[in-house]
Amino acid sequence: MVSALDRLTYAARQTARVAWYAGHYAAGRRLLKPMPKPDFPVGPTPSRAEMTAEMRALFGREWRDIEAGLFPAPRPLGAEPGEFLRRSLLYFRDLPSVDARRHGEREDELPPGSQADGLPDYYRQNFHHQSDGWLSEHSAQVYDTQVEVLFTGAADVMRRRALKPIAEWMAGKNQRDLRGLDVGCGTGRLLAFLHDAWPGVRWTGTDLSPPYLAEARRLIGRTARVKLIEGAAETLPFESASLDLVVSSFLMHELPPDVRLAVLKEMARVLKPGGLVVIVDSLQKGDQPSWDGLLDLFPHYFHEPYYADYVAGRLAVLAVEAGLSLVATERAFLSKVAAFTR
Repeated sequence: MVSALDRLTYAARQTARVAWYAGHYAAGRRLLKPMPKPDFPVGPTPSRAEMTAEMRALFGREWRDIEAGLFPAPRPLGAEPGEFLRRSLLYFRDLPSVDARRHGEREDELPPGSQADGLPDYYRQNFHHQSDGWLSEHSAQVYDTQVEVLFTGAADVMRRRALKPIAEWMAGKNQRDLRGLDVGCGTGRLLAFLHDAWPGVRWTGTDLSPPYLAEARRLIGRTARVKLIEGAAETLPFESASLDLVVSSFLMHELPPDVRLAVLKEMARVLKPGGLVVIVDSLQKGDQPSWDGLLDLFPHYFHEPYYADYVAGRLAVLAVEAGLSLVATERAFLSKVAAFTR
């Protein structure tokens, strides 16, 4: 049972997050040099008012699901004031380096395949022009701030839309009998929300970045119910039909097309019959046609080498090729949530 105070607390926390990161976004824009206008056709784009209304509606949907008892209200993750301020400072200190990469003023410090560490070539890049790619403690500590600034405080709520199809699938099941996997878990934010909602499930997170896995452990805390493993999404270290739940957030658009299909096939392979796969990722062309221009512009302003290919395709069609069947989908601000079964 949730109370009026619970609702006020939720609203206050989310409003404060949006204001904090929107302030960072506004300040950052003043510090960044203007990018040249794109020399390619750009589709329609929404107004700021339309985007704000969509974001508010998303928070409203989440609250209604909390009120209905599908999952608990989210706790603040890493919300200590001193930590917020420290990471804010890291973000602004890093902006000049990010801006230099945006304008081609710095050579790529991470040429694909240049270091014999076993990482895939596609992974060794400065995605989003971020310093050190995915490969340093500094990157792991500034990444979540970068993403929340980009989405003006809505990144976590978009991730958490994965909880609704999971909650509906979980009805009548004993969570302590279930095993779940977060593929490409990064700093562990989705994994932390999943563990908070269903602490009895035995969760595993896999990622290629040891620093990001270390950040995930810090965020989630020490618990025997969450295991973190270094490994590639296209070669999951699990037996076939061994997992009940598989999730991923904002991974698919950062994979080359052949790897994307391989990852979906791996998800289908490790999933038990009747299990659930939930993927949160970017909108694709046509999901909201009046916003298609945002999808055209995103890879122009940020280093996203595989994004244009991803948004031009259809995730559901690719999932069918991998052996999965679509059971639910939801557009969530700038993201889309898709649930599949096998």
